[in-house]
Amino acid sequence: MKGNILWPVLVLLLAACGTSAAPTAENQDVKPGMVMVDMIYLNHPPVRPVLTEVDKLLVNYGERVSVARYDFDTPEGADFAKAKGLTEHTPLAIFINGSMEFTVGGRAVKFYSFPQGQSTGMVPEGGWTIEDLQQALDEATRKSP
Repeated sequence: MKGNILWPVLVLLLAACGTSAAPTAENQDVKPGMVMVDMIYLNHPPVRPVLTEVDKLLVNYGERVSVARYDFDTPEGADFAKAKGLTEHTPLAIFINGSMEFTVGGRAVKFYSFPQGQSTGMVPEGGWTIEDLQQALDEATRKSP
């Protein structure tokens, strides 16, 4: 029981700290059937509140998801961005099982840039919401064993 309570607290603390020491795919215990969520982000204030909001959502999925975080400003983040073909100034990109494009509520959604209504004015918002991300995660976790 204590382990179930500590996991959400740990995730929120990692998000609040904004360190590049957050889990990466290389150091996580990924079990068969888990949904992989990869997030790459710019680790500075306009993005951190969005990361906190995303982390609050991810906590709800517990051990059904494995989350890897990549800070663009680290060598690991640069390698991940290159592997995913991300070359533009990107505040945030979220991949679920390797893809950031989904159909949610009958429309195409790409988990790229800020969610709708949360951009800074300098960087355009993406065409997604936290609710869209929840629906995509709900669908992915339903499909996993």
